[in-house]
Amino acid sequence: MVAFGVKTPEDGIKLCEEFNDEGCVDFVLAVKGNSAAVKQLRERLIDAFHKRILEGEVVDLLERLNFNVKSLINEFEGLVDGLDGKSLAQLIAPGDSRASLAFMLYALINGNEELAKAHSLYETVVTTSKLLTRLFLKAYKECCDLKSEGFRRAIAKLFFYHV
Repeated sequence: MVAFGVKTPEDGIKLCEEFNDEGCVDFVLAVKGNSAAVKQLRERLIDAFHKRILEGEVVDLLERLNFNVKSLINEFEGLVDGLDGKSLAQLIAPGDSRASLAFMLYALINGNEELAKAHSLYETVVTTSKLLTRLFLKAYKECCDLKSEGFRRAIAKLFFYHV
């Protein structure tokens, strides 16, 4: 809510404290631009990505789809390193693939292609559905030229999957 300006950082911190959630407070601090909180959030995202991508099924699926796992890890790290605290908070915010698609589209509307790619790549490894992995991976691969027929089809397929 703080990343989108719905709540002030102070109100966000109060909400976090009501839930007794220190991680939440760190996210709000990252959105505010606290460099230590931004660094910690980056590290958490990269660690979570590493852990998930290196699990057996994800690696096998990505390799069957002719994607180099090491290059995807490097790409994700590069994307995350370029994001500010507000964008990092938006990257962790989605709770499911539908929300990830919405956040990805929001990033594109706002001209943040790096965040859109990061959403697509992150959802590729966190989803438990092989079909969704393929769809988000295709969106990542084709991202982010809205004039590209391949990218528009990839987004349309994700949209129709969710409706």
